Amino acid sequence: MNSHDLTVGGYLVVLAAFVTLQIVGLRGKAPVPTLGTILSRIMRTRTGRVGILVAWAWIGLHFFAQ
Repeated sequence: MNSHDLTVGGYLVVLAAFVTLQIVGLRGKAPVPTLGTILSRIMRTRTGRVGILVAWAWIGLHFFAQ
């Protein structure tokens, strides 16, 4: 196992955690907000919007640039 495999595995774990939290939030039994609720709270402020833009740019540079 090299470092690339470990990095991809880490990202898959984070993705699985997001999916799990989204499912738990949609069931409504636990006080876990959905991803849409979290993003709407973040996007209320200018700092939040800039943070989302920077995160989107970081993802684009690291995953889609060759």
